[in-house]
Amino acid sequence: MNVNQKEDVQIYSELISSNAYEVCRQIRVILDRIGKLPGIDADLRFDIRVILSELLQNAIRHGNANDSNKKIRVDVRLEKDRELVICVTDQGEGFDARSIIEEKNKTLDGDLLAMDESGRGLLIVRSLCDDIQFNPAGNAITVRKRIDPC
Repeated sequence: MNVNQKEDVQIYSELISSNAYEVCRQIRVILDRIGKLPGIDADLRFDIRVILSELLQNAIRHGNANDSNKKIRVDVRLEKDRELVICVTDQGEGFDARSIIEEKNKTLDGDLLAMDESGRGLLIVRSLCDDIQFNPAGNAITVRKRIDPC
């Protein structure tokens, strides 16, 4: 793949069942594909693994309420400006993500170790990404991470 690519590259686009085993298997598939891109070192690959794991576990647990009949949509692409874009959509009712993140930041002053499990994953993801956006319903998240060329 050319470092100066002229168009976006679709890395992964699938509907996954809300099953922890299947999610782990698909994370490995995504990481294998991402690992073939130029500019991906071990540290960056680790960050991407954490981002994917947190987003997909949240989709299973909080979004789809551990309902194995519900699905998770995962789209990963590398944009021509060298931003990795990950979008995860669950079939849950959604939530007000912004207020939860703001509340956690105020009460804990950003201390990830001091907080309970609820909300910690989003703060971790936010710390590893360059941008994080939620759809209005609160059941889809899109994160962006800059990939610098080698």
